Amino acid sequence: MAESEKIDYEPISVREALTEMKDVSEIMIDLAYSAALFNSHELAEEVLELEKRVDYLAYIIDMNTMLAARDAEDAKHLIAVTTVAAATNKISDAAADIASIVLKEIGIHPIVRKAFEQVEERLARTIV
Repeated sequence: MAESEKIDYEPISVREALTEMKDVSEIMIDLAYSAALFNSHELAEEVLELEKRVDYLAYIIDMNTMLAARDAEDAKHLIAVTTVAAATNKISDAAADIASIVLKEIGIHPIVRKAFEQVEERLARTIV
């Protein structure tokens, strides 16, 4: 998230934000692999858009946990929440890195492409 970018605070529960982060990061991984496999710029761009949402949710979680901590004991218990949020954000960053490879047209090595083809589940965007 850019430092100069203004962030509007959204009162969302930490549980909701973590759940959404998990769900979105899972979708991002599937979309990133599909973007690489099918060389789809559209899917890769979708991954980067979703990355913005995950970054925003991570920011909101950080804010909420800071606001919730009343003392050192509270802060100690909230560390687990921020650690999970940070790990989930790293997963989404990795998916965005895969998408960026597609958008920069670096190309996927044939061995990696073969591994992607072995994945049972494939994901594509459908407009309903």
